[in-house]
Amino acid sequence: MRFGFLATERPVAFVQAASGETTDEMRRLFDHTCAAQQVAFDALRPGVTCADVDNAVLGYFIANDLLPLWRQHTGHAIGLRNHEAPFLDVGDRTRVEAGMVFTIEPGVYSREVGGFRHSDTVVVTDDGIDVLTDYPSDIDSLTIPA
Repeated sequence: MRFGFLATERPVAFVQAASGETTDEMRRLFDHTCAAQQVAFDALRPGVTCADVDNAVLGYFIANDLLPLWRQHTGHAIGLRNHEAPFLDVGDRTRVEAGMVFTIEPGVYSREVGGFRHSDTVVVTDDGIDVLTDYPSDIDSLTIPA
């Protein structure tokens, strides 16, 4: 049966370091990734622009000295395709409206310990967002032993 839309669920798993332990730096970067995602959740609502949401996340990364580890925009819309405009990006001035569906997936990438992203799908409501996905946001629940 065809419904005419696309949804995405992208669970993320981590493999522990060779030592068998999740390092403090891994935890720190993942915690910042989740905190940046919360910044995006708080910023996304009808009337703001996609750029406003990305700028809020960039502000978080700047305030926490993480901007050098940032490599992409905060998220993108989902509709008939998996990755489609509008993008939660500083260059996208599209106004957000109720009913739009986005992934929220800011990430940081370290040469020393790897990359960290946590992706959730949200729908914009009249007064904010509803999170459509339900994944743990703590690194221990997402870690596979080496």
